[in-house]
Amino acid sequence: MPCNYQELEIKTLQVAATLCDPSQTIKGKVELEDPAIDIMTDLSEILAITISPSRTLSEATDRMLKMKVKLLFVTDSKDRIIGLITYSDIQGERPIQFQQTNGVPRSEVCVLDIMTGIESIEALDWNIVKTARVGDIAMTMKKLNRQHALVLEHPTEDTYQIRGIFSISLLSKLLGFHMDTTEVAKTFAEFERVLGCSN
Repeated sequence: MPCNYQELEIKTLQVAATLCDPSQTIKGKVELEDPAIDIMTDLSEILAITISPSRTLSEATDRMLKMKVKLLFVTDSKDRIIGLITYSDIQGERPIQFQQTNGVPRSEVCVLDIMTGIESIEALDWNIVKTARVGDIAMTMKKLNRQHALVLEHPTEDTYQIRGIFSISLLSKLLGFHMDTTEVAKTFAEFERVLGCSN
C-alpha cells in the first residue's frame, strides 16, 4: 500500500540550546491527518523539567515520579542543555554497564554518567513541524527508534531553543492503542499497521 506520510528531516544539536519559557491542553484523541502540533508537548506553554548532571539516579527517578514525566533535560549552571535522561535510561542497561566498567555502586552513579549528551541528540525543525501531520511524526519516530523526539526552534539566527517534545507513549495513547514502554519495537510495529505503511 502506498504510504501517505513521510519521515521528517532531523538535525543534530550542536550547540547548548536553551528551553522555551512557558498553558497547553493536549487533545483526547487524534487522527493521522491532524496537525502534528496537536500532539507535541509545547515548552512555550508547559514548563520543561530539568535536573543537574551531578544528581544521583535515585534523585532523577524521584523527580520524574513527582513531576509525572519520563524525560528530564540536563542543564549546566547557565541553564544550557547539555543532555537528557529518560526513565528508560535509568531502568535499562546503562547504569549497570557504568557500574561494571567503573566498579562503583549504583548509589554513586549520577545523571552525567548515563545521560545522552547534547552531541548525540537529534531534533526536528519547528518550521517543518508546524506544517506536519500526526502521521508524519509517527513515521519519523519509527525511523528514529527512540521514545522521544525534540523540536528545535531558532528565535534568532544566533539562538536555539527546544520548543517541544514528541513522545511515543503519548502518541500511541492519542492514536488509541496501548504501548508497553519496555517493548518499543511492538509499538513501532503498531505504528506501521496504523499508518498502512511497510518497508
